[in-house]
Amino acid sequence: MLPVVFTAAFMAIVDVFIVNVAAPSIQTHLHASEDEVQWLVAIYVLAYALGLITGGRLGDIYGRRRLLRLGLAGFTIASALCGAAPSPGALLAARLVQGLSAALMFPQMLSVIQVEFPPEERGRCFALLGAVQGAGAILGQILGGGLISLNVLGMDWRSVFLINVPVGIVAFVAAGRLVPESRSESARRLDLGGVALLSLVLGLIVFPLVEGRQAGWPWWVPVAFVAALPAGALWLAHERRVTARGGAPLVELGLFRERRFSIGVSVVLLFWMITSFFLLLGLYFQNGLGYSPIVSGLLFTPLAVTFVTASLNTHRFGRIPHDRLLTGAGTIASGGLLIAAITASGTVSALPAAGLVPAFVLVGLGTGLFMPTVTTAVLRGVPTASAGSASGVLSTAQQVGNAMGVTIAGTVFFSQLGSHTGPAAYGDALAVGTLVAVGVTLSAALLATRLRERAVAERAGKPQAALK
Repeated sequence: MLPVVFTAAFMAIVDVFIVNVAAPSIQTHLHASEDEVQWLVAIYVLAYALGLITGGRLGDIYGRRRLLRLGLAGFTIASALCGAAPSPGALLAARLVQGLSAALMFPQMLSVIQVEFPPEERGRCFALLGAVQGAGAILGQILGGGLISLNVLGMDWRSVFLINVPVGIVAFVAAGRLVPESRSESARRLDLGGVALLSLVLGLIVFPLVEGRQAGWPWWVPVAFVAALPAGALWLAHERRVTARGGAPLVELGLFRERRFSIGVSVVLLFWMITSFFLLLGLYFQNGLGYSPIVSGLLFTPLAVTFVTASLNTHRFGRIPHDRLLTGAGTIASGGLLIAAITASGTVSALPAAGLVPAFVLVGLGTGLFMPTVTTAVLRGVPTASAGSASGVLSTAQQVGNAMGVTIAGTVFFSQLGSHTGPAAYGDALAVGTLVAVGVTLSAALLATRLRERAVAERAGKPQAALK
């Protein structure tokens, strides 16, 4: 069962990153404008982030296996349409469907683990998931560069999308046979009002984050952020009304009364901003040092190997409370980021990437321990009936954190770079941009200590009321 649901997760994550490598070739062959190329990534991320909570709740209502297979089918068809796209407009439309389909797939994976495995086994499942997520993020760039370089059957960039088709078909068939069906007994219908209002709130946040920097921070960006506040208040009021009359809200607000969940979601959002470091590294390697996409991807190997190894071995730290492990892992990761910033600053050597290996090892170790552990900590104690809602919230926090990190660190990076070129200028820009990742990673590690207070209270046997 796990390889099937992990395949869906891998496909969803790979397609966030694989287009970065294929973009230049797509622009050349389809005569796409710069705006259209930028939207190849943006429209996928936007649709993905906006649909995650709804996708999780649909799984609660109509069945998690059914929604997993529906997402796989949609993603596979959309990938085929991407590969056959005759124009930039057709490609963008197919990417939109891909993102929405990924939003149906991904929360079901977390829900299936939450429902089908006992608490003592979930930690190992999430550790495997962490390895899959890290591999997808890094291998997306390597796989994309390799496929385009090989130019299989003369397909060039189209192969990065068409590779999903056979994989998706196999996963779709296997899911029908190997993944048990489950659903929530309390959620009977979709809260359409909640979907509309929450989509508005997330859109007012995510769209400016994805598009604002590239658009030059126009006036509508701060207006959108401010407008998200009253829209959020309307959504909360609507969800409370649905709950009061005995309905099934899109998000069960009672989840946030559990301190572990509410603090944990904030920790996830902060820590996932670290993904900006990988984007900045790609710019540094390719634009600053002139490496090819495939060489740039291969330079991530030390980080990838360490990340996967750490993720697969988080169960060995089972005796360490989650809060302490998260604080330690976040500190290690931030230390690695700081070393990377110092190493890259003013770098002018012919092979500066070699000097980053120690930093990569620490970043891979810290993130590899942190990501699966925080997933276990956040979802621990969530009732199985609320698995889809909780999984959607957690997945959305990841994607919003991802968008925030890329926006903030990217702005700092390009502001520092200005009109300068060359390894030294890009090294300085990487150093300054990476300091943003250092700050948010340390903040996540410090916030995780708040979970420590809760964990100590639980171990001391204090009543639940005293913990709130």
